[in-house]
Amino acid sequence: MKKNRYCIDCSKYVTIDVFKGYCRSSRTDVMGDQNNCSDFEYMKKCKFCKHYTEKESFIGFCMDETLVYPDLISKTCKKFKWKKDLSEE
Repeated sequence: MKKNRYCIDCSKYVTIDVFKGYCRSSRTDVMGDQNNCSDFEYMKKCKFCKHYTEKESFIGFCMDETLVYPDLISKTCKKFKWKKDLSEE
């Protein structure tokens, strides 16, 4: 089942507070849970990595070893590899 993609998962989203952020593409304030626009680009997050395995709703394992949060930003992770098919995310 295809899930909605939200602004908070976009690499162009900049967090302002818990609920809203700034879109560097449209140059406007947006809500994090707003549906994405046509300029959407996935941000490197653990939940989009092929090494991530979900344990429960808001926690999982990286390479079956380390507990991590799915929304943890993985920008500097050297082991990060994109999932093959993100269209189902």
